[in-house]
Amino acid sequence: MAIQPKPFTLDTVLNYRKRLEDVAKNRFFEAKKIHAIIEEKLISEKSNLTAVILECEELQTDGVEITKLILFEDKISASQRNILAIEKNIQEKLKLVDQEKTNLLQCSREYHVMERLKVDQNTSWRQHLDKKEAAMLDEVAVMRHGKNPLDGQ
Repeated sequence: MAIQPKPFTLDTVLNYRKRLEDVAKNRFFEAKKIHAIIEEKLISEKSNLTAVILECEELQTDGVEITKLILFEDKISASQRNILAIEKNIQEKLKLVDQEKTNLLQCSREYHVMERLKVDQNTSWRQHLDKKEAAMLDEVAVMRHGKNPLDGQ
């Protein structure tokens, strides 16, 4: 009766899948961090725009030179363009966050599937060894009890 070698342990595959999951987590959190930074820029730019508009309105009520008014209008236009660009960037980063989240979920699912496969494989291997051991014990018992006491003399 030949003893079969233990099957592939899956440890290497599990380690690789865990590394992939960790990389996916890092990429997801980095994408979220970048998204949050850009949202802060948007809030800051909107508050700057509000401040410029208020200042422009105050100057208009006090009376201002046309050149200063043109400069304020240019600042307002530039700020509005910046806000539009930032909002576009936020949408792109939000898509990236969603992609990284999907990737993280996929990597996590694959890792847990492989982990479950390893547990099932180890359980199966233990059952195989238990059967082999029981067969050997049965064989020893048969050989020991199968002897005729008169033959031993």
